[in-house]
Amino acid sequence: MSRQFDVLTMGRSSIDLYAHQIGVPMTEVTSFDAYVGGCPTNIAVGTRRLGLRSALLTAVGADEVGDFILNFLDRETIETRFIPRKPGRRTSAVLMSIQPPDKFPLTFYRDNCADRELTIEDVDRAPVADAEILVVTGTGLSHEPSRGATMHAAARASAASTTVLVDIDYRPDQWPDRRTFASNVQALLRQADYAIGTEEELSAAVDGAVRGDDAAAAVLALGPGALILKRGGAGATVYTSGDSGPACIDVPPFPVEVLNVLGAGDAFASGFIFGLRQAWSLARSARVGNATGAIIVTRHGCANFMPTWAEVQAFVAERGGRL
Repeated sequence: MSRQFDVLTMGRSSIDLYAHQIGVPMTEVTSFDAYVGGCPTNIAVGTRRLGLRSALLTAVGADEVGDFILNFLDRETIETRFIPRKPGRRTSAVLMSIQPPDKFPLTFYRDNCADRELTIEDVDRAPVADAEILVVTGTGLSHEPSRGATMHAAARASAASTTVLVDIDYRPDQWPDRRTFASNVQALLRQADYAIGTEEELSAAVDGAVRGDDAAAAVLALGPGALILKRGGAGATVYTSGDSGPACIDVPPFPVEVLNVLGAGDAFASGFIFGLRQAWSLARSARVGNATGAIIVTRHGCANFMPTWAEVQAFVAERGGRL
């Protein structure tokens, strides 16, 4: 039986204030553009723009910033009726200056933020069993009660045969130390069907014990059937478990001139999930992710700039490639 949603994403949402002036430090910024952000929120928008049926489980405060986020999501036709308001908590915010090609410093405002207050009861009201894929993130584990809620969501999904995708999503400033992050994210990875992360995130997930292929093997040993390593301008690598160790396939990138790398990983995940829902191979799905990620790094923000499927097709065709 067909489920109501292709994907349910869970976790952080925010107002993103991105410097309007490009190439200058924060001390020289005079104005900001207001967008919507947060890893699972970006993925909900990214998958919806590609044509999937997307729902989001986050939380916002009883404030105008919460109104800003919900209004945007409603315009994007993402299912928002499972998003609770948390009185006395603030909607999260992020500030960033944009200094291409390699400086994109972020400042998070997450003290007393609403999405950390997601509860097991919020999860039980959400359509975990009515979604084909559940996306949960490492950042969702940084504080209680959202930590318990995230683990509960993954367990509910597994019981309902909902595919669980873990975005490792390591944000060092949200954790007391890397060891604490590693112990928590490893518990979540044991519930995962798929994991996605960067080289730094893989290393953090195993507390720096190993790197490279050994880190990938260590993550796979926790239980995911596949691990997708995001390699930025080098493309992606798909790891799967084999009898004699992990097998891997390198997936080539789409070279572009970078404006802003923030949101690239979430755009990648959106394209990868789209490929999964088409029943394409993991390598082909990652190739779509490379395309969506390449598009977003040429744009100013994250959720507001996620590409449509028509834009992805045109982008690939212009470069003489194929998906």
